[in-house]
Amino acid sequence: MRLVQKLSLGFLLGTTAILAANGYARVRREVALFQADRVRDHDLIGRALGASVAAVWHSEGQARAMQLVAAANSGEARIHIRWIWLEGEGAARDVHVPREELGALADGVTVTVIAPDGHGEDERFTYAPRHIQDRAGALELSERLDSERSYTRRTIIDTVRAAALLALVTTLLSYLLGSWLVGRPVRALVEKARRIGRGDFTEPVALPARDELSELADEMNAMSDELAEANARVARETAARIATLEQLRHADRLTTVGTLASGVAHELGTPLNVVVARAEMIGSGEATADEAREYAGIIVDSAHRMTRIIRQLLEFARRRGPRKENSDLAAVVEHALELLRPLAERQRVMLTAERTGGPHEATIDTAQIEQALTNLVVNAMQAMPGGGPVRVTVGRERAKPPADHGGTEGEWLTVRVRDEGQGIAAEHMPHIFEPFFTTKDVGRGTGLGLSVAYGIVRDHGGWIDVRSQPGHGSTFSLFLPVEAT
Repeated sequence: MRLVQKLSLGFLLGTTAILAANGYARVRREVALFQADRVRDHDLIGRALGASVAAVWHSEGQARAMQLVAAANSGEARIHIRWIWLEGEGAARDVHVPREELGALADGVTVTVIAPDGHGEDERFTYAPRHIQDRAGALELSERLDSERSYTRRTIIDTVRAAALLALVTTLLSYLLGSWLVGRPVRALVEKARRIGRGDFTEPVALPARDELSELADEMNAMSDELAEANARVARETAARIATLEQLRHADRLTTVGTLASGVAHELGTPLNVVVARAEMIGSGEATADEAREYAGIIVDSAHRMTRIIRQLLEFARRRGPRKENSDLAAVVEHALELLRPLAERQRVMLTAERTGGPHEATIDTAQIEQALTNLVVNAMQAMPGGGPVRVTVGRERAKPPADHGGTEGEWLTVRVRDEGQGIAAEHMPHIFEPFFTTKDVGRGTGLGLSVAYGIVRDHGGWIDVRSQPGHGSTFSLFLPVEAT
């Protein structure tokens, strides 16, 4: 139910209650006044007619007095009058009022009571006492209560009709005024709030009246302007943050390229020596025609090998914007490990890749995920100065995201990097993903690798879980959505 309807209903109920109470009191008052008028009429008629009957009785006799009483009953009179003796010979026996209620007549007091007549209908009986010739008598005035009931019914009907009309007019006015003064401004404010919710901070709402709702509209317009300014400021700060983050990731990528260069140098050195030796043999004329063709093929193969190695380094080091596409996560892992193998061999580290479950398709930025994986593998190799195995496993499993990530339990793609290195001390665990935090010697690390990897995975809607025991190695697990967004 809308506010205007609630207000109108409240006005209706309140007005109805007040009018009902007032109408009830009015009906009771009118009925009481009507009854008082009837009693007063009976008393006046009884006194006046009683005095006349007594006077005529003394001057002209009983017969003339009874004629006067009969004349009072002529026509359409609503009050029936008769003379009755209260004692002695000829005392009336058909009095409808109990005798004990007429005791006050002996003291000359007029008595009015309501009692049933001989037909079971209630009537008002008034007895006006008179002493004639030393005998107690009274004029009995009786009146049916039909007129009183009819008056009461008309009063109730008129009261109800007036109350209903007043309640209807009040409710209609309250509804019209509420719709104009409350409903229309509230609808404008609601529409403004919806536009703000959609991010549209234009078109300020304007209310002509100067009241509380117009003050609210002014505050909403001011809030909208502030939100627009804050939104623009956040957009600028977000753009700057993204640019800084991308620069940070690129700096970390270049640092990793420098780390990989020593391993790649050996890979390039071998094919370069082969190329030089074969080229010198061809150039000196020592090789026969068949040998020259064979050496040329060897030179071509070596050149292709060096080109592939250099291309991998260039692709890894190249700056580019995020570009998500449907990729095989296992293939991305294989490509990253191929780039890292020369460095791993120099540090006597054995890199192995495994697949479990499947499929491993995900919508990811392959360059960013490759960078995150490379950082984790390099970190694992540095944790084993004497060499050892590093196992990378790609799979799928059900997991529930951590509290800071949010979400419900579901199926996730996983990439686990296990090493048998020194492990991570318990006091360092809460800080390993903080930028520039490192426990390595000076020159061995920048403290950006794990932080960059963490940010990349979070940007893909996932998280990194770490399990480590000092002296027994560490396991870094990347969780990525099956359909990353």
